[in-house]
Amino acid sequence: MNDTDWKQKYLDSLDTQEHREQTWDATQSLLRQGLARMALAAEGLEPALDHDIQRLREAIRTNADNEQLADIVESLGDSVRKLDEARTPPEPTPAAPVEILKKKPGLLSRLFGRRDADVDTTDTAPPDSALLKDFCTSLLDSLGLPSELERQAEQLRMAVSQDLDTTNLGPTVAAFAGLISRMRGQMENESRELQEFLRQLTEHLRELDQNLSGAKNQHQTALDHGRRLDAEVQAQVEQIESTVEENLDPEQLKLNIQTHLSAIREHLQEFREGEGTRQQQLESQLEQLNHRVHNMEAEGEQLRQRLQQKHEQALHDPLTGLYNRLAYDERIAQEFIRWKRYQQPMALMMIDVDHFKAINDRYGHKAGDKALTLIAHQLRRHLRESDFLARFGGEEFVVLMPETELAAAQVAAEKLREAVQQCQFHYQGKQVPITVSAGLARLREDDDTIDPLFQRADRAMYRAKDAGRNRCISEDG
Repeated sequence: MNDTDWKQKYLDSLDTQEHREQTWDATQSLLRQGLARMALAAEGLEPALDHDIQRLREAIRTNADNEQLADIVESLGDSVRKLDEARTPPEPTPAAPVEILKKKPGLLSRLFGRRDADVDTTDTAPPDSALLKDFCTSLLDSLGLPSELERQAEQLRMAVSQDLDTTNLGPTVAAFAGLISRMRGQMENESRELQEFLRQLTEHLRELDQNLSGAKNQHQTALDHGRRLDAEVQAQVEQIESTVEENLDPEQLKLNIQTHLSAIREHLQEFREGEGTRQQQLESQLEQLNHRVHNMEAEGEQLRQRLQQKHEQALHDPLTGLYNRLAYDERIAQEFIRWKRYQQPMALMMIDVDHFKAINDRYGHKAGDKALTLIAHQLRRHLRESDFLARFGGEEFVVLMPETELAAAQVAAEKLREAVQQCQFHYQGKQVPITVSAGLARLREDDDTIDPLFQRADRAMYRAKDAGRNRCISEDG
């Protein structure tokens, strides 16, 4: 393997690390935002928690490091445990969580960025705790967590599936903070692993350079010895010629010539011995060099495979196995560039599971997960290889259909809808009906970015919901 290949591997490793750091930064930002909102909701519910919550919010605002965040989380957990121990039995008719939350003016606007006038305070409006629960669930679904953290994420899903009140909001905030801490720690471990590999690679390259320099020195030494031998032999030959020209008697001439020939043989023997030693040293250096190159190739291949595996995990939804929102963002950017260049038609399909919250509430989150897995399987079965399918978040899916007119995409959407409707979904011996609604849109000549396409498809999907669900509507329909 030449120097160019190693340089390329080195640069590829750096590019992969940079991409993963960007992915982590986006995920961390989303987690911190959600955690800050949960901390805001918990503030004031229990005075003893306020100090730790304020520290937590300040740490999030200043992007505190992993160790500081872990200390705060531990302190917050201790405060929650102490409050649980000191809590007196509830009154016979305790105030509902929603009534407690309603005492905090402007809570919804602080949590979800809405004005008080936008909040429906009638009895038909969902309680604040339900909104917070939905927010936490959506946050977990949109994070794209690695498989190593899925167990902890599942525990959080189970926790937020219950109504959030003063008894469990604090521990839930602490659990989200712990998730951030673990994700950050995992990222730092992977970063240190890559840095250690790059350090070892640099050390190996330095050793290779030293071996190559040694081989070059050995070669130069051999050249110098060859020139010296040539000079010594030439001097002896010239002395033999001079002796012949002196017209000495035959015996004296013979003796002088033998003396010079012996000197030549000694120089040759010395040169051969020196060459043998240098050759052995050179072979040893080359053997070490070859061994190190093989080790570097093996280590580089292992790193490449690990990075590839981590990259694939980062782009896939662990529940359904489909691509996730991060992969969608990458793919839609590529398809948009291709569309601008070749102007081939492209359609976007947004799919949402009907009454998914009711499935979760009635049968539990495991039933909801099973339904999502089944729907993902049906969608994947009935799409073309050229189509791109991803779980966008929660119960939403997105399909990119390159080189597809809107009418053809509408036909494909109807097939997907029928396939989901006709699939048999049973949970704990009960048949659970599942349907989906879809909205479709196409790229237009005046689209300068991908956002208008997504917005049109999203609006069409909600029109399908408003029209009664279990139907597909295009932007032109």
